[in-house]
Amino acid sequence: MVNAMRGLRWFLALMAGVAGLAWGAEVWVLSIDGEIGSGTVSYLRKGLSEAAAAGAEACLIRFSTPGGHLDAAISARDLIMDAPLPTIAYVDREAYSAGALLAIACQRIYFAPGGVMGAATPVYFDQYGRLEEAPEKIVSAVRALFRATAEARGRNPDVAEAMVDRDVEIPGLVEARKLLTLTSATAAEWGYSDGEAASLAEALALADLAGAQLRQFDYRWVDRAVDFLTRPEIAGLLILIALVGLIWEMLIPGFGLPGTVGLAALSAFFWAHFMVGLAGWESILFLLSGMVAIVLEVFVFTATDFGLAGLVGLVLIGLGFYTSMVGPFTEAGQVISAIVSVSLALLFAIVGSFLLLTRLPKTRLRLGGVVLQQAITSRVTDRGGARRASSWVGRQGVAVTDLRPVGAGEFAGERLDVICEEGFLPQGTPIEIIRDEGFRKVVRKVKEME
Repeated sequence: MVNAMRGLRWFLALMAGVAGLAWGAEVWVLSIDGEIGSGTVSYLRKGLSEAAAAGAEACLIRFSTPGGHLDAAISARDLIMDAPLPTIAYVDREAYSAGALLAIACQRIYFAPGGVMGAATPVYFDQYGRLEEAPEKIVSAVRALFRATAEARGRNPDVAEAMVDRDVEIPGLVEARKLLTLTSATAAEWGYSDGEAASLAEALALADLAGAQLRQFDYRWVDRAVDFLTRPEIAGLLILIALVGLIWEMLIPGFGLPGTVGLAALSAFFWAHFMVGLAGWESILFLLSGMVAIVLEVFVFTATDFGLAGLVGLVLIGLGFYTSMVGPFTEAGQVISAIVSVSLALLFAIVGSFLLLTRLPKTRLRLGGVVLQQAITSRVTDRGGARRASSWVGRQGVAVTDLRPVGAGEFAGERLDVICEEGFLPQGTPIEIIRDEGFRKVVRKVKEME
């Protein structure tokens, strides 16, 4: 009897300790409302990592979503599967399509009264704006993804497949040619619900976390920025700004505002697409290779026309941006938007760069002119500020390449690197050296009267 009473006291003490831990625990609440997109991925990544770093007991994800983009859903699903703490899904109203995938990825699922989950067949809008089911290839891939997710969480994979594919029939649950959507009751019957809860607090009680403090993690401005910057039209604008700024800096000595703005636009583009898991190192490699080819075309293979190196560079740059905007499950409409955005950005960047080079130098308003003038002045003056005498100044020759403004000139049979003061001169133009920088000469067009 004494031993029995002693054992009871130990048991009660243990339960009291567990209860004390539960009352002092925190459970972070993440909410997925509305369409699942790029911002959802960055929101989940930050929320799950911060919850784990804060020592939370679990992370509860509340769903009220009609679905969303498949690429974003797959990235979000991977985040939940790899979460370093327990994950709990709470189907508040509905978790359709991509929302169903994310709910299945959680370790536990609780339904609010009237909650539903399923109807996950992938769809897209055709050229006439009509909603159509995706091709069999996409349906098959998504079906396998749902099945693998359910298997990883110990749930019946056939039920998950039936949410995606109308051809999956489960006697007693769904007929052939019908898409499966689970209610709270049917989900509990088939192992897709761990209980029904009228509130988040009730869900925690069912999950043995009664008394834990709920901490809401809100959608941040960063997540909205990712959503905004990954829209095709905004991504195309960032590409245009980046290319014009960087090309301008490559063609004009010094580094100023155009290059800074171009790098900022480039950074914003890749940061946003890295956050959603689309941009990878292969995209960066394409981009850097393309820029190297452009630099070689401008400074090494300078010729009368834009040559092979330049064309290869443009293609590689286009591939770098394109592969950052699409993934294996990107919808057809988004793929077309990405192609159009990248193509138009490249076209406008080329046209804009030529306009800047041929027109802006004449106005004397371009910052590059200021940088060029400062660089020349600093090199053609000595320590005391007096201009160094040079036997080259005054010599006349001819431009043997286009001067954009950098190029080459020939003077009495000797070829030299030169910088054109006017900004641009075509090949064959008579030129005169007006300043000597030592390693490079500053030239201008020879006036007709001379």
